[in-house]
Amino acid sequence: RAASEDRRYFEAVQLINAALESFEASSALAAACGPRRGRLLTEPKRFVEEAAGDMDGAAKQQLAELYAARADVLMNLGGLRRALGELEAAARLSPQDQRVAELRGECERVQQALDQGAAEQKELEKQSKVPAHILTGFLGSGKTTLVNHILQGTHGKRYAVIENEFGEIGIDDALIASRQELGEQQIVEMNNGCICCTVRGDLIAGLKKLHKQTTGKGKPLDGIIIETTGLADPAPVAQTFFADDFVNSHMELDGILTVVDAKHILEHLKEVKPEGIVNESVEQIGFADRILLNKTDLVTPEYLDEVEGELRVVNRTAQIRRTAMSKIDMDFILGIRAFSLDKVLEQVSQGFLEEDEHGHGGGHGGGHGGGHGGGH
Repeated sequence: RAASEDRRYFEAVQLINAALESFEASSALAAACGPRRGRLLTEPKRFVEEAAGDMDGAAKQQLAELYAARADVLMNLGGLRRALGELEAAARLSPQDQRVAELRGECERVQQALDQGAAEQKELEKQSKVPAHILTGFLGSGKTTLVNHILQGTHGKRYAVIENEFGEIGIDDALIASRQELGEQQIVEMNNGCICCTVRGDLIAGLKKLHKQTTGKGKPLDGIIIETTGLADPAPVAQTFFADDFVNSHMELDGILTVVDAKHILEHLKEVKPEGIVNESVEQIGFADRILLNKTDLVTPEYLDEVEGELRVVNRTAQIRRTAMSKIDMDFILGIRAFSLDKVLEQVSQGFLEEDEHGHGGGHGGGHGGGHGGGH
């Protein structure tokens, strides 16, 4: 007690351990210890569960006091979980002991506060990451039109659009504030603060360069949009955010957006692929967190209902918004915090983070594509 009061906590633990060893060797615990020798000191909960029935009332009370004393010291050292185990053992030995109950309540409150603080810190770290979005959809669906809305809009946000190597976004020179050539990467800054970045090669390297040119120079982004090719499966792009430590610590996959051509999507969904080849349109819809059912002005409302029904067969959870000319509120597609790996794995097989010889996530389609595409 004197060592603990003087804050000589390690010395206090050693003294209590010595007392526990002496108590274990005493005749009072001969029957209780037996083959369990050593557990009294190192595994309090297990020892008490196994040996309490072989102890008399006085021995139980004495051991409970020793465990409570050690727990008190451990709490001062920050070993809350270990202390809680000691106190649970002490409470079983002496259920009516007021000091044990008080220490246990205090320990649980402090541990709960620490757990809450850790959760809040984790949430703050999550919020500090740049949200990234994958934009996918077949050629002609309206992706380019949507990207131009983002790059030229007056939304007051600073977004970066990463074009894939086949991307062709026509940008009016009058809207360009600056242009940089960085090896295989070209960064064009727009007058509205947005950035168009062409990456021809490794996406991870491109994301790192983009971070260096923006956040690294005190010009943080509000979001990143990665535009894939019309035939691209979004899975390999999505796994980028889990495969690299730097990317994972500075960026977070916020959502996958798929733009759908209302007039032609059904023929793409029903296209039969050779054995082992995925149907890209099914993949794009299946992984989507948001779906823009675009070009609604080209078909009848009845046909739109049919299309939306087929989309629901492939993806049960994504929010769908009907659009014309890809006009959409940015809040519906950006900063949505919608991507969930657990949700994806509920709908597709565990092959999400594996690539097959075609560069697609292996074995997709657990809950998708009923009646669509030979690859599912």
